[in-house]
Amino acid sequence: MAMNSKDEVGSAATEAATLPLSRLGAYLAIGVGTGALATSAEAAVVPIPVGPSGFNITGVNGGVTAGTFTNINNFPTTGAGSLFLSNAFYSGQVTGVYGGSGFGLATGGSNITVDPVNFAAGALIDADAGGGGGEFRSSSVSSLFKYGTLVSPDFGPNSFLGFRDAFGRYGYIETTWNSTTNQFQIFSAAYESVAGVGIMTPGAAAVPEIDPTGLASTMSLVMGSVAMLEQRRRKRAAAATVAVTA
Repeated sequence: MAMNSKDEVGSAATEAATLPLSRLGAYLAIGVGTGALATSAEAAVVPIPVGPSGFNITGVNGGVTAGTFTNINNFPTTGAGSLFLSNAFYSGQVTGVYGGSGFGLATGGSNITVDPVNFAAGALIDADAGGGGGEFRSSSVSSLFKYGTLVSPDFGPNSFLGFRDAFGRYGYIETTWNSTTNQFQIFSAAYESVAGVGIMTPGAAAVPEIDPTGLASTMSLVMGSVAMLEQRRRKRAAAATVAVTA
């Protein structure tokens, strides 16, 4: 993002001040703040059309016919990976979702254990998702709800699967799972448009209190970057003036 005037530098500082701390800190951590400060206009939580007018996967067990599975390429966008949905496939032994082609779902156990991470409302999905050795796995049975005799605990209302796509973007899939009926259902999904930046699941009961000390530290870094950009702009302007008058 090029800055050509004092007004634009001020605008960048204003945008930075309005960013949620989770995003702002992540931008700085991946180096955005020192070169081209990302603004709220450039970063957004993007809804994924999972209903009938989009990927059409909101039916019971993804709308997949019993005993079969389906592969959705380019999920959530072109080149981002694949999402597989299975409904009692392989003689009723395989039910759930898993990713492929660089699209990984958050799991908390080993690669041979059914253990999809159940994120609650208001949870952060980022590089640390899963914890306890968990990770984002692609082409792995560990993200399924059922695999043979291995069965995941139920996912009640306001439950979310977390994912990281082939571009490094984090996202969530709102879903329920009933181990008694062997049924899951997807309700909504979204991803963060900036790679490497965590995403919050919706429906948080309350907004946590902001630590003034942490905010001041973060904003100091942001304002330092803005000041550096302004200094560079002035040097370029001075050099241009000298060239014209020479």
